[in-house]
Amino acid sequence: MTAVADAQAGTVHATVEIAATPDAVFRALTDPDELPRWWGSPDLYRTHDWKLDLRPGGKWSCQARSAQGTGEVRGEVLAVEPPTLLEYTWEPSWEEYKQERRPLHAGEGARRNAAHPVPPGTRLRGVDSQPLRGMDARARLARGTARRRPRDPFPGLTSFRR
Repeated sequence: MTAVADAQAGTVHATVEIAATPDAVFRALTDPDELPRWWGSPDLYRTHDWKLDLRPGGKWSCQARSAQGTGEVRGEVLAVEPPTLLEYTWEPSWEEYKQERRPLHAGEGARRNAAHPVPPGTRLRGVDSQPLRGMDARARLARGTARRRPRDPFPGLTSFRR
């Protein structure tokens, strides 16, 4: 996995290559039964009780729990083209995030995942656009994104590097 942060723009670009078909990767990104298996990490937070209306304008949500407590993560599906594109907004309920985030402008506060077949599997490219206040907040965003997306992001699907 590679991840590059653009602190000025408040974006993180990440790429991982997974030894699975685009259909399997898309299912891992959109199936409420699969999502809790990989979303988050034990040192940050874990998710449960996923709800997902997989269509443009559809709402999604899940509950999250960490050492600091519980909360909700929610958003809206912006674009979906199975099995190659999923774009959605991402809004956690925890207070630190709300304090660091500046008001959103069109096209901000979204996560875009694009899957492309590459032998022997799929290249998944993700872009997080989280407009935060200050360099410290953006640095934490980059570190958090790297931790949330481990080398093997989907249990049972193997990452590969060329």
